[in-house]
Amino acid sequence: MTNAHIVLTTATATAAAVAGSPGVALSGDSLITRNYGTRPRIISVWQTLQTGGFGQLSWPTAHDTTRGWRVGSDAAAVQITLPLGSVLPITPQEQIACLIAGTAVAGDVEQMSWLTLYDEGHGQSLMDWPSVRNATEKMTTVDASLVSVAGGYGPAAGELINADSDLLLANRDYAILGASSRTKVHCIAIQGPNSGNDKIGMPGNLRGEVCAQWFKLLSNTLGLPLIPIFNSGNKGSTNLFVTADENAGTFALTLHLALLK
Repeated sequence: MTNAHIVLTTATATAAAVAGSPGVALSGDSLITRNYGTRPRIISVWQTLQTGGFGQLSWPTAHDTTRGWRVGSDAAAVQITLPLGSVLPITPQEQIACLIAGTAVAGDVEQMSWLTLYDEGHGQSLMDWPSVRNATEKMTTVDASLVSVAGGYGPAAGELINADSDLLLANRDYAILGASSRTKVHCIAIQGPNSGNDKIGMPGNLRGEVCAQWFKLLSNTLGLPLIPIFNSGNKGSTNLFVTADENAGTFALTLHLALLK
């Protein structure tokens, strides 16, 4: 276990201009970096655009305040824009400015998400891959079917992790290695007591072999404990969420779990 703490932030822009429009944080998220610890770092960034465009994050202590971190991507695909193993240092309480360039079509929602790692603990359970590998007793999966809301976190109040697949062993720890989605979705998130009641998230519907081991890859490339640990005793208060564009729908997910000794 570790004292580190991961927080997911998602921002969207509707009818984003070709030259870029401000991304607005989803309800419950904030563009202000928390005052946790002394060395917060953005450890992952991804975006889903409906046309060729770009996503940009800038803040006062970034490389520059004009562009900061800007990456272009093509249409209709979830794309990682920060190379795995790289970080973007940021200062506590800094304001992040998000800019998203999109279709400029009325109603079209473009999305951008990032994970910020703080070096001060606030109730999260995280492990590195060697520790998870050595402690793994068995592997299993959890199925879930989530209904999204247009441009936000859906379902609005989340869906319990055991709502569709209540087969976890009682009062046992599970490592969440990653997740898969049968259809394209921008982001998959989990929130509950073991995440310090903050959302921890990952890209949805990238290449299957990436999604299935997302947190393992993130942990290995950064050499840090970044694999979320979930205790099945908290299944009644641990929720799953997805974020999609304005084309809301039902998304079938599979969580990839390692039962720990």
